[in-house]
Amino acid sequence: MFHEPRMVSTASPAFDLKRSVALLVSRSQRRAVLSPFFAKSDGLLVVDPASRKRRFRSNAARTNESTCDLILASGSIRLICGYVGASERDKLCAAGVDVRIGSCARKVSDLVTSFETLPPA
Repeated sequence: MFHEPRMVSTASPAFDLKRSVALLVSRSQRRAVLSPFFAKSDGLLVVDPASRKRRFRSNAARTNESTCDLILASGSIRLICGYVGASERDKLCAAGVDVRIGSCARKVSDLVTSFETLPPA
């Protein structure tokens, strides 16, 4: 019986948006921390907890509307923020985003791994 050789991929696993967690962050000295602000955050950090890959998207406009658009354009359906207003929360939830509130004192990695235990916004 002849078997074809199996192809082994050396490529890293794909970024999984369904599993990923997005966080509104402030950045300082190459370190990201959860931002206590919504629209005034430096950007959106999207983390895939399985592969540990991270993608950062800058929040250039810094308005509530543009921040919502940034989150929705990321494709992530799970979001952690330090604060979110009711209208922005409602818009994101209506679009299928699970919005949670996290403590700005915790490490980003700890927030990502504890997403399910964080309180809903």
